[in-house]
Amino acid sequence: MRKKYSFLLTFIFITSIVVLFSFAPVSLSAYPKLISTLIDGFETIKDWIIRIATPSAAVAVRNRNFYEKI
Repeated sequence: MRKKYSFLLTFIFITSIVVLFSFAPVSLSAYPKLISTLIDGFETIKDWIIRIATPSAAVAVRNRNFYEKI
């Protein structure tokens, strides 16, 4: 009797874990509104950084070429 009870309890536990992990990716695969807002914000910040860094890189390349010619 005790062996059947232990087997049944183990079977239910393992089955529930399998079911839990089977359905978790389906429910978490969509982007909620907050995550979409954060992703858009980070993309905007990335664009700002690129716009700021591009002229600086051009000046650095220009100065390097100028110093090489002297």
